[in-house]
Amino acid sequence: MKKYIAILLLSLISMNCKSQSQIINLKNDDGSGLAGVYYKDVDNFMNYFVGTWVFSNTTKYWKIVLLKKTKMYNGKFYEDVIVGGVEYKENGVTKVNTLSYLNSNMNYYDYPISGNSIYPNHTPRCLDCLPNELRLGLSYYELNPDTTFGTMILRKKTVNGQDAIQLRLTANMVLHKEGTAMPNVFKLPVGTYTLIKQ
Repeated sequence: MKKYIAILLLSLISMNCKSQSQIINLKNDDGSGLAGVYYKDVDNFMNYFVGTWVFSNTTKYWKIVLLKKTKMYNGKFYEDVIVGGVEYKENGVTKVNTLSYLNSNMNYYDYPISGNSIYPNHTPRCLDCLPNELRLGLSYYELNPDTTFGTMILRKKTVNGQDAIQLRLTANMVLHKEGTAMPNVFKLPVGTYTLIKQ
């Protein structure tokens, strides 16, 4: 009987060892998306960006909430990702509010903001970045059937001793169903903004 228990334990240990994923640092991700691999934020680079960030001036108000999700499976491999939502007001009128989606349990790529791309200072070009400075790239889309997509590139900053991010938003493309009208213009104003951590 002891022999059978020993064989069973060895089998379970062996299966457990085989089921563990190979870990690749997100900073070393070459985009190949190898099956079964875990693309991990080994250095916790993305942790800085987690939290609530606010930009406000006389006409525009941005509030972005970012969360880190670890070892998320996308059907092929595992990865650590940032997900988030945004509230945007113009002259006190709410134009976009996707913060409620943060309470949803959905695939990370279905959040209005998601991603984990780590950019060196040469892609896309950053003229005032330090030589080895890294930035975080996220996808943004407005949650409607005929969706506008954008890219958010986040850069670590400090403003008057406070943690901040510089956000560069670009509108990339518009998808719409054939036979329907093009969606209205991108609701978030493209440009570069500095948001302060709350």
